[in-house]
Amino acid sequence: MRIHAIALCLLLAAGCNAPDDEANAPPIADAPATTPESTAATGDEGTNIVPPRFQGDYAADTPACSTPAHESRLTIGARRIKFHESSGTITAVDSNDEGDIAITAELSGEGETRRATYYFNLSTDGQTLTDTDSGMKRRRC
Repeated sequence: MRIHAIALCLLLAAGCNAPDDEANAPPIADAPATTPESTAATGDEGTNIVPPRFQGDYAADTPACSTPAHESRLTIGARRIKFHESSGTITAVDSNDEGDIAITAELSGEGETRRATYYFNLSTDGQTLTDTDSGMKRRRC
């Protein structure tokens, strides 16, 4: 038994004196903030920013505008979108001069996270936002 204990001590001591390969390794360069894959996924700089004409608070009607927790409330910011029970970071935006916009976002709410794309049309006077998938109209608050 004593021989096993001595052998174990010798092995442990030898391991402590082993050269440290990591100490002699060249330093690892920091990863770039954006990778080619992430640039390709979001396009050029600024593609995930909502144009100012679409930004704002919207709801079904005037009473809904004055009720912060109303289920029809929608807030579109430059980089975030917020619905009644979910909100998240906008990851892609595609808009045109006719008032159409597609907003893709990573949304969190009710204990879940999901990616979704919403299609809206803004009226020429900028006061009515229509969800073109559901047909729901919201007025600017």
